[in-house]
Amino acid sequence: MPFSAVGDRVEVRPPTLADVEAYREAVTRSHHRLADFAVPDPENLPAIVASQSAVYRSFMVWARDPGREHGLVGRVNVANVVRGSFRSATMGYDAYDPYAGTGLFAEGLRLVVGLLFAPEPEGMGLHRVEANIQPVNGRSAGLARSLGFVHEGFSRDYLHIPGPDGRRDWRDHDRYTMLATDWPAEPYRPHPRRRTAVLVSGLPGAGKARVATALAAELGLPLLSADAVKEGVAGSFPPDVVGAGETLWRLLADSPVGAVVDGHWHARDADHVRRGLTAAGFDPASVPEVHCDLPSVDTAGPLALGPVVTVDAREALTRRQLVAAALRARVVSSSP
Repeated sequence: MPFSAVGDRVEVRPPTLADVEAYREAVTRSHHRLADFAVPDPENLPAIVASQSAVYRSFMVWARDPGREHGLVGRVNVANVVRGSFRSATMGYDAYDPYAGTGLFAEGLRLVVGLLFAPEPEGMGLHRVEANIQPVNGRSAGLARSLGFVHEGFSRDYLHIPGPDGRRDWRDHDRYTMLATDWPAEPYRPHPRRRTAVLVSGLPGAGKARVATALAAELGLPLLSADAVKEGVAGSFPPDVVGAGETLWRLLADSPVGAVVDGHWHARDADHVRRGLTAAGFDPASVPEVHCDLPSVDTAGPLALGPVVTVDAREALTRRQLVAAALRARVVSSSP
């Protein structure tokens, strides 16, 4: 039967009108818990059955040995199905009492994800599935992570639904994703991160600290300041500050996402910076440099180890100029 699967302790299949009584009991018994993040309706299964289509699918998770209970472990909804070049969908789910916390629903959800990626007509033939979860719903996020879903982003005002405070409002959500090429996935696998490094150079007082801070905010990266590192380790290293410089590159190496690195470098520092970037896991030739230039001042030019984005430091950057510099830096850092 299409969209169906059997596991050790549960089985998964599409909803039918024969499920109405069990569904009513399951949702009613679970209302106190589900109401924190959804609008549970014990009477809406007929509408769910009638809504089944190529762009909206539901899966019911049933206990293979229900004992004296209703047997309905949970429900998974797959919505916003887009075919063509996208082949993606969003997934939401509810686990029902008395089965929540027993591991049965996790087994069922794993079967459902397998069906989402299975070829048609037995499955849905998708490439990508998203589970969007409120940040305060740690239990649901933990379940997604246990299946190997990874955190990919944050969506502001994603859904107009109730929250733990009982009010219906626009709620922020974290976005967790799974790709068909990653399935089956290692539980709790590390989140994949694209590491980016950007150098900001120029004379002290040329406004580079301000530019570096704004670039870090625009790119969503940590800011590593050579001056701040030198001040922080003052007295710990000889006056040649080589130790401070090494600390800067170690901090960059330890950052899972990279950083904007703010420093005042001369041409003689090129080899040192090149070695530092390499040790931090970056190809120096692919690391963009935003150089704060003062055309009227006789000063050192950019290191030019990689692509250079020059900004005129004589005047404060507008937001438009800042975003343009950040986007140019992102483009060159992402180029093959």
